[in-house]
Amino acid sequence: MSIARELFEEADKRLKRSRVNRVIDGNGEERTDCIVITPEMREAARRRGKLETYRNRTENPFTMVNMEGAKQLATMERLSTKELGYFLVLQSYIGYGNMLKMSLDARVPMTEKGLAEVLRIRDKRTYSNLLRKFMELGLIQSQRVSLFKKEYEALYISKAYCLRGTSKENKLVKVFIEAMHELYSQQDIKPADIGFLYRILPYMHFDSNHLVRHPYERGFYSAEALSLRDVVEITGMDEKNVKEHLRIKLSGVHVFGSFKAGKNSVYKVNPSLFYRGVAPELVKSDFTLTEQSRN
Repeated sequence: MSIARELFEEADKRLKRSRVNRVIDGNGEERTDCIVITPEMREAARRRGKLETYRNRTENPFTMVNMEGAKQLATMERLSTKELGYFLVLQSYIGYGNMLKMSLDARVPMTEKGLAEVLRIRDKRTYSNLLRKFMELGLIQSQRVSLFKKEYEALYISKAYCLRGTSKENKLVKVFIEAMHELYSQQDIKPADIGFLYRILPYMHFDSNHLVRHPYERGFYSAEALSLRDVVEITGMDEKNVKEHLRIKLSGVHVFGSFKAGKNSVYKVNPSLFYRGVAPELVKSDFTLTEQSRN
C-alpha cells in the first residue's frame, strides 16, 4: 500500500470518528465502519422530515385518499364511474377537519349550491340526488356548526375515505389540490375521467408511482406492474374506454406515462397530480420527456 493511500485512509477514519460515536467490538478494538444513530440524531432527522412535509403542504397543498376506502367504493355497484369522479373532486375541497369548503382559505362551509358549482352540475335535481346518495352511503355527513357567531349547516367527507394533515398510515395517496382543480377545469375532462383515476388509485406503487397488482410491496418486481389487460380487468371497463382514459392530459402532459417492459406496456401516474412517496421530483422527470408530453 502506498504512503499516500495510507494517509488518505487514516484521514478518512478520523473524519468518521468526528462524525459518529465510537464503537468498540468484542475484542476491545475500535470499529470505524459502524455508525451509531443517537436519539438526538434521530430526533433531528424527524424534525427535518416534518419540516419538509410542512413545506410541501404549504407550497403544494394536498389531500390524502385512503387506498382501501377507494378500493371498497370502486367495487360498489351502487356507484358509477361518473359518481366516483364527483366524489374524488370533492375530496380536493376539504379542510383539516374534513369539512367541505369552496377554497383553502374559506372561513365558512361549502353550501349545496357551492357543491354543485365545483362539480360543474347545473341541474338542481341532479346534484340534490347525488348528495342524498352520498349521504345514504355514509360518504358525506351533514352537521350543524357555529362559526364566527353564526350557525351553518356544514358537509363533511368521512375520514374513512380521505383526510388532510398528517397520518402514520401508509395506505394513502396524495392528491395535489391545485392540479386536481386544474385538471377538472379542462373542458375535455369529464367526471368519468376523474372516476377512472379514482379506480386506479388503490394500485399505485410507493415512490415509483407505477400501477401494480400489489401496491404495498416495496420491491418493484414483487409488486407486479399492471399491463393494459390488467388495468381493463381491475377497472371493469372495456379496453377502448381504458385506452381513452389513459390518454388524458394535464396542461398538455400525460397523466399516465406508458413504458415498454418486454412485450407489454406498463403505466406510471404523473406525480404532479398523485403521489404516494416523499419525493415526487424524482419521478416527474419521466413526464418531461417529449414522448410522454406531446404524443
